[in-house]
Amino acid sequence: MPMKMSLVKKSCLAAALLGAACAAALAADWAFAFRPVTAQMAIYSGGLGDPGAPTAQDAKVSFHVQGKAARDLFDRLGPDVKDECMTDPKVRVRVKERLQCIQYSRSDTSCYFGFDLKDGKSIGGSIC
Repeated sequence: MPMKMSLVKKSCLAAALLGAACAAALAADWAFAFRPVTAQMAIYSGGLGDPGAPTAQDAKVSFHVQGKAARDLFDRLGPDVKDECMTDPKVRVRVKERLQCIQYSRSDTSCYFGFDLKDGKSIGGSIC
């Protein structure tokens, strides 16, 4: 004897199938691609608080990313954090490990990160 599906079950099944189809369509629109970035970098030795000329024994790089790339990073870093360096309540700061993004306004966002060029380890890219 064939089973009859209730209207509620049919509606739930249709909603689930529609949701799966929408998710698949959204995923199909995304493609891994490198995009242009507005950035500056500085190569130095010592620390960011007292940088010197890079040497054969000590070289680090600090990157400063701006524009859409910085906004994209900022948007994906999670919730804002309190930052002892920022006194303006309108300025938003987000940090993950050694990646720091600061949003002064929606059109003015900067992200900072760095690397020790001797060992490739991630280091901070900015200080107060």
